[in-house]
Amino acid sequence: MVSLAGAVAMSAACIPDPHGDFDDYVARTADFRKTVEAGVIDSAPPTTAVEGLYFGACLSKLAAGRIDRVLRFYTETKFTPDAEGGTGKLELKLTALKLGPNNTAPPTVSRDQMLGDTYTVETTTSAQGVYAANLGTVKIPGAANPISGRDILVQNAALPGRFAEEKFCSQLIGNVTEPTVIDLEGDANTCLYFKVKEGDKPTDLTPADFQQGCAL
Repeated sequence: MVSLAGAVAMSAACIPDPHGDFDDYVARTADFRKTVEAGVIDSAPPTTAVEGLYFGACLSKLAAGRIDRVLRFYTETKFTPDAEGGTGKLELKLTALKLGPNNTAPPTVSRDQMLGDTYTVETTTSAQGVYAANLGTVKIPGAANPISGRDILVQNAALPGRFAEEKFCSQLIGNVTEPTVIDLEGDANTCLYFKVKEGDKPTDLTPADFQQGCAL
């Protein structure tokens, strides 16, 4: 018969620890990450209007460095340059993409793979393409969460980023309150957005894609 103390210890050992997993990931990859130059997007914003679909992939502390645990988004984007040039207006509409078989990426980036609420932000861009994007409270359904399969609730969510036409990036900032408690900040929380067409397969990702973070 297992004692009460033993049962408690066994139960605690089975509880996911995103803080510990992330700290372990940071320690294991510290030397590797030191070799990376800052900045993932080195481009000015486009000089003409851009309206299209992007595949969004966000790697966060919750994923502890595992690329197969990125959060994926159907990202509708509209950029309008200002008449005088250099700056512009940016509208983003982000909707989570549901998981494919065995917690993998969905088969396509398409509307029939969208899940949950759509979060819209309208903002301005600087001459370098830098923008602010405050979303407020965001809920990601469990069926879009490859980490635990549970709903994720993020308070004070923001995606400050740098826009360019073919590929752009943002930081991922916020306070996760469900299913665990952890703050998202720093280079370990980065989103990348790849230009695609409706029905395209999700972009293949590697750890190298996220190494440089998103310098603003």
